[in-house]
Formats: sequence, C-alpha cells, structure tokens
Amino acid sequence: MNRLIKLIILIILSSSVYFIYNITKDSKINVLTLGDGLCEGINSYGNKGYGYSDYYLIDSSKENVSLVKECSKDMSVDKMNVLIQTDSKIKKNLKEAHNLIINLGYNDLLYKMSIAEDLNIYKMNYIINNIEDNYNNLITEIRKYYSNEIIVIGYFKSNSNNQYINYGIKRLNSYLQSNKNINYIDTYYLLHNSEKYFSNPNSYYPNSQGYIEIANKIKKKLEKDKKI
Repeated sequence: MNRLIKLIILIILSSSVYFIYNITKDSKINVLTLGDGLCEGINSYGNKGYGYSDYYLIDSSKENVSLVKECSKDMSVDKMNVLIQTDSKIKKNLKEAHNLIINLGYNDLLYKMSIAEDLNIYKMNYIINNIEDNYNNLITEIRKYYSNEIIVIGYFKSNSNNQYINYGIKRLNSYLQSNKNINYIDTYYLLHNSEKYFSNPNSYYPNSQGYIEIANKIKKKLEKDKKI
C-alpha cells in the first residue's frame, strides 16, 4: 500500500513538473530585432552601447522576454535580404520569433545618394523607389519564415540641412506608413531639435535618452496592441 501511495505521489509530482515546464516554455516571448546602428546602439559619438531594444528590455516586468539582435552599423536592406537568404541562424531566429522589430533603410538612402552624380529630385525619386522595391523584397523573404506582425520603426527628422536627405526621409516614412504588410511606428518628431537626445548635434545617432524614448514608443505600441 505504501508503495502504491509513493508511486501515485511520484506520478503527480512528475506531471506537475511537466505542466509547469510547458507553461513556462510557452510563456517565453522571443523578440527579434533586425537593423542598423540604431539597433546596435551606436551613440552620438560613434561608440557602441545600448540600442532601443536593450532599453526596452531593461525592465523587471520583461523577465519572460528573450531578445535576439541581428544588427550592424552598416546594415542595409539589401544586406539583410542576403543574410536571411543565406544565414541559417537568422532563418531559425525568424521561425522562433513572436515579435519582430525592424529599423533599416537610412544607410541605403545615404549610400545611394553618395554615389549618384549630379543629384536632383528625379534621381532622388529613382533612389527611393529602388529602396522601396528592396524593402518589399525583404518583407517577402521574411514571410517565408515568420508569420506574426512585422513592426518597423520610422525615421526621425534629421537635423541636416540637406534638402534631399529630408525629402528622402519623408518619402520613406510615407512608404512605410502606407505599407499594409507592416505595423509602422512613427518617430519623426520624437527626437527633433533637442539637445537632450543628441550629445553630438552633427550625429544622426542619439544618446541614451534618445534610445529610451524610442524604446518607450515601442513599448506603448506593443502594449496597446497587446502583443507583449
């Protein structure tokens, strides 16, 4: 009789451990972020630090969240597309992700502008149309491995006086905002003309306060949509 009771207790304990394990496992939220220097956390002076996703997760209430970052300061839409096609690790991360956050395209804009001769509005439109096409190709590639919502961070207003950069940012934001395949986060005026967010006024990259503001924008968006 005692052996039977012990066996029953053992079965109950084993079942409880299995049940708790599966609840814990299933409640884990995998966040994948793909991007450039903002994702990597480049600060106003070009040094690597915490990006928006790191600050989003510096929160005791986010202990059930696992963060994976695939980002590089020189990352472009084209480069990310090639990586997804060729890198099995990124494919695996996409398949396991519950949330996907992307910030890409600014490097594409600056690079394509830098190699254009006698830049004008017609060439700018060609450049932007090309980036949009590449972005559409990237989303198509992502959808082969990831079926949940794609969250894309828009570009904030540049302090540059270059009319073409500002034109490009507005056009790309408009494209992202109207794209039905993504969930757009508007950051255009979030950090505009504030010394609080840019320790170096000549840099596109914000300081820690700027990254925290972007992280808060993401947090509000996800919590509003009850995604996390």
